Amino acid sequence: MKVVDRLLDVDAVASFPEPRWGELGENPRDLSLVTVDLGALVSRSVVWRAAGLLRPETLEELSEAGTVAERIELHVEAQPVQREEGVRIRVRGACRTVIRLACVRCLIEFPLPIAATIDATYAVGVDPALKNKNWRIEEDVEFLPDGVLRLRHLVEEELLLALPMNPVCVSGCAGLCAGCGVDLNRNPCGCRASESSGPFAVLKALQSS
Repeated sequence: MKVVDRLLDVDAVASFPEPRWGELGENPRDLSLVTVDLGALVSRSVVWRAAGLLRPETLEELSEAGTVAERIELHVEAQPVQREEGVRIRVRGACRTVIRLACVRCLIEFPLPIAATIDATYAVGVDPALKNKNWRIEEDVEFLPDGVLRLRHLVEEELLLALPMNPVCVSGCAGLCAGCGVDLNRNPCGCRASESSGPFAVLKALQSS
């Protein structure tokens, strides 16, 4: 934990360093249930840093999207900064894991490495704009009434946003045959052969001519 001499302007904060993935040691810290008291950071003007792992079972929504095959690695930093509206806490970092998803084309499960960059800003209390219509809304700030940031919620949100809308096992996946359902990546389809020699083959030929 590093003490800051003064509250820094939000634009003056140095960029978050590139995480050194996989270098957490033999007994990495379990961050699954770790919370950050943002009010304490503001009152003491300190930077809070942590690196460790989150257990997949603590991220319920992500587990519903797919099977999390590895623990989630997280590197994070929280720092109070000065803005025109007051002191805010900027949280930055990065997280990564591997999740097994079902391919939308062939329905086969495949492992997909996913990573997300974290850059969020928080404030302790309730948004003043809810009570004062003349107050400027801070669209990039999330207000936390209890001043407590739960790391697993932040990480889960970022990883869910990083998931592809239509996951595909490989870019050239041929998918399943709409007629017989065979996996075209593994076996040839017999639908065309049967159609070309069937009783309606002549009729289809006339319609296409």
